[in-house]
Amino acid sequence: MRHLAALPLLAGLAACAPTPPAGEAPAAKANAPLHAFTFFVGDVEARDPRITDFIQADCGVVALARVPGIPLGDALLRPDLVVQYDENDAVVHRWGKSYSSEILAIAGDQLFFGASPGGDAGPFRTSPAGDVTVAVPLAANLEANSSVIPCPAALPGFPDMALVTCYETTDMAGRKLRLAWEAGCP
Repeated sequence: MRHLAALPLLAGLAACAPTPPAGEAPAAKANAPLHAFTFFVGDVEARDPRITDFIQADCGVVALARVPGIPLGDALLRPDLVVQYDENDAVVHRWGKSYSSEILAIAGDQLFFGASPGGDAGPFRTSPAGDVTVAVPLAANLEANSSVIPCPAALPGFPDMALVTCYETTDMAGRKLRLAWEAGCP
């Protein structure tokens, strides 16, 4: 019971915590745990403290990097893109994931994915913003339960639709999804 009495005090203190200025990341993100993932790289000669090694993979050289989340919009580290779109070909959600990691499941706006070559053991969960947390192991494998469907003529974020494969599958609640992700080497 003593522990419960402290909760209102803690909530009050949290409400008084200063808000970081616009454009500045909150301290919690700065102290987020680092995960080892592999990504395509924009320049294999570039030196970046996040990169710990380079690995020869099926599609060429990829970088093993230690990052707090999926680096969306990063000029150097390039995640694999996964797009959920509707029957009108409008984008519903867009996620980044590590190179060659299996897509395990989708729940709401969360994408669950497995480990990438040379990276930390999964599974992981990511949001459209690229936030990453370690997830509980899942028995599901979304890719194994997907059917290939024709892709739209274009989807934002994919410069070459010839490398994109589209699928119809279901999320963890059993709702139908249309997904697109690059299935070929750039």
